[in-house]
Amino acid sequence: MSSADGFSADVARRAVGITYRQLDYWDKTGLVRPSVKQARGKGSRRVYGFEDLVELRVIAQLLGIGVSLATVRRAARYVRQHFADLIRPLARLTLVVQGKRILVRTTDGKALVDATSGGQVVISFSVAPIAEDLRGKVTELRSPREIKVRVGGRSFVAVLTPDLAAGGYSIEVPELPGVVTEADSLPEARRMTTDAIRLWLSVADSPVRRRAR
Repeated sequence: MSSADGFSADVARRAVGITYRQLDYWDKTGLVRPSVKQARGKGSRRVYGFEDLVELRVIAQLLGIGVSLATVRRAARYVRQHFADLIRPLARLTLVVQGKRILVRTTDGKALVDATSGGQVVISFSVAPIAEDLRGKVTELRSPREIKVRVGGRSFVAVLTPDLAAGGYSIEVPELPGVVTEADSLPEARRMTTDAIRLWLSVADSPVRRRAR
């Protein structure tokens, strides 16, 4: 996965398995902010990097096994201060949950550092499988898909290619060269494709085009 890949807020929350409300709240409170592009007022888009998605999934898993959001925040603050040489340390370090504590394995693998306080039962997991799972999910989200639309009694196949950074789809109809459009959602994609095909057919059937043939 290239470090230059970008993912819209909708793609990020679907890939990670969290709600848009959680994503928005974590951004606004500084827990995980998008590293590619931050929102700059109403109508602007957040764009997340792949390691942002890994951090989001790590946090979601910590919350899922019962760690409080306040504890996660303390741990995130600690690792960002004490592992400043790492970009997105929550996406790179091995974490051990011990009751109410989050321990962090040092980069040399020789010690665990207490990033919070308290604790009992130890649960350990590596970030690597999370990153690998997300790579598969992102590949799935990036894959083109086909839809069929019917115009003028004919059926056409449109190929929708997701734009993971901006959201929505770019659309082509291979059978009709030059029929290219964009849409933000599947229902809109069907409408935009239908309109584009109708326009193409009307031009193709025009007297000027017929004489040119």
